[in-house]
Amino acid sequence: MSHNIALPKSSRQEELETISRNQLLLKFDPSLFELRSESQRDKGIDFIGEIKQNGVYTNFRFTIQLKSTESSKKLKDGSITYPIEVSNLNYLVNFGIPSYYILYDYPANQFYIESVGEVYRCFSEKYNSKKTPKTYKVKFRQTLGQEKINMIFKEAFDFGSVQRNVGMHLRLNNNEGAKLKGIVINNIQEVYSIDQNIAFIENYGYELLNQHEFSRIIEIEDLSHPRDHVSATFNMVCGIAYYHQHNLLKAINFLKLAYSDLNSLHPEDQATVTYTLIQAKYLLGIIRKEQFSEEIERIVENENVGTFLQFENLYNKCFEGNEFRAEQIKRYYDGVMKILDNNPHFSDMRIVAYAHVLKAEAKLLLYELVGNYLTTIGRKVDVYRDLLIAEWLKLDGQYNDQLKELVKFAKENRNFLAVCNLLSAKIEWEFTKTYYFHSFSNWNKETLSINHDIRIEDRDFLLLLLEDLDPILETYDKLQHRRNQFHCLVLRFEILHFLGMNYEADACINLMRKLIETYELNSLRKDLDQLVNGHTRSNLFMEKLVNKLTTLDRIAKNEGIYEYLYEDISPEMNAPLGRKPKWSLLELLPLIYPE
Repeated sequence: MSHNIALPKSSRQEELETISRNQLLLKFDPSLFELRSESQRDKGIDFIGEIKQNGVYTNFRFTIQLKSTESSKKLKDGSITYPIEVSNLNYLVNFGIPSYYILYDYPANQFYIESVGEVYRCFSEKYNSKKTPKTYKVKFRQTLGQEKINMIFKEAFDFGSVQRNVGMHLRLNNNEGAKLKGIVINNIQEVYSIDQNIAFIENYGYELLNQHEFSRIIEIEDLSHPRDHVSATFNMVCGIAYYHQHNLLKAINFLKLAYSDLNSLHPEDQATVTYTLIQAKYLLGIIRKEQFSEEIERIVENENVGTFLQFENLYNKCFEGNEFRAEQIKRYYDGVMKILDNNPHFSDMRIVAYAHVLKAEAKLLLYELVGNYLTTIGRKVDVYRDLLIAEWLKLDGQYNDQLKELVKFAKENRNFLAVCNLLSAKIEWEFTKTYYFHSFSNWNKETLSINHDIRIEDRDFLLLLLEDLDPILETYDKLQHRRNQFHCLVLRFEILHFLGMNYEADACINLMRKLIETYELNSLRKDLDQLVNGHTRSNLFMEKLVNKLTTLDRIAKNEGIYEYLYEDISPEMNAPLGRKPKWSLLELLPLIYPE
């Protein structure tokens, strides 16, 4: 071909562009990416990329502006600078999808990449409120390897998913010209409609509360801002959820809002709002115990209270003064069964009611154990005591069997809070029996005191109980039930204190103090102070027992029958006396479960 014919000339820059394009396409797996050249009226975008997933096109896109150089000089940190037009930067930002500057260093056969978003952030920081130049030098620090290509795929997928969900919400909520109040995009790129979140709590809040899904309610509430006026139901559900998670200040705020619109609620819900609000105020130390008790009594006596508060009212009436006699327990039991007959499948209330029955029976059994055992203490042989222990073991077995059955029922109904409460009650029962029988067996009639040397078997058993408490404490913490967590720590402290493990007991006190301070459980400060001052249940029990036995000892001496007080009682001696243990309940009340 003659060299005199006029033809278009090529340039080195064009050659570099061709080389860089060809090399770049090889970097992207065609099974995951489709890179399309932007050729018609190109205003600063070289490629529009689309990602594929499972062999299908997603329409989730990104853009690439490709640059190339063969005269680059690396800086000390290994980066390369390259000028770009500010108008191009603004153009890419306006596109509103993930965009990238990619620079090809020809001599090194190396690609570098920077996100347009990051470039724009640096540019804005440098020229904030200043006149901007026509060009801006971009510092390319990151090489384009497989890790960065994976990043491009993820960012395009995440952004495309969010964009799709936002679009869906905008279209679905644009019926008849209605305005969408707002949408929320959370930290994992999920998109929510504020209106839908509010409606979800209003429609399904009761069910979530019954399922103890308090953290889920709080999560949804957190995604319903900003909001205008909402219903009393919404505020009630959120307030109760925050109360059970021991965020008491937020609970009070929501419950006050519900209380301000109280008449819009069902009478049972009105009582629930008022009851929970009073509880939260008391726990924060806003009201005194006397006022708290008066308010609770007034609320639970209302004929419109719900099932839970019916139980509360029945419990308060039957066990007024914290006394637990057989006729009281029977009256409570009959009332409970009547309520449950009307709500046979209300499993959570059945668990609460049966737990109350067992608690009352446990208190009665322990009280009568002391009364029956008192006159046998100090004797080496007493046939009456042997009969007493045999009957006690039967009652103890009934109690443990019923408690085990109730734990099983709670597990089947996925009431994990109740499971923890019942297992904690089981440990408390075993610990109480241990220090009772320890006290009975270690009375020293010479010093009129109880020796504190603990049997190895009892010590080992209590150490196992401490191990059983650990998963319960962890679950309370996960469920964020701080009051239950505190009382479980109290039980742990009392066992440690009884064992004389002072270092561990002090550490437990510190945990309780931290719990009170962190969650403002001000009503529990008095309980903590009493523990610190040695007012544990085992100490108080032993003090009372010592007083009773000392009084009995003194009366025996004054009446001249001291020699008979500690005399062994054989079967022959007991026969004419006809002494038998006295129990108000020979059989524990039956706990019936639905089929």
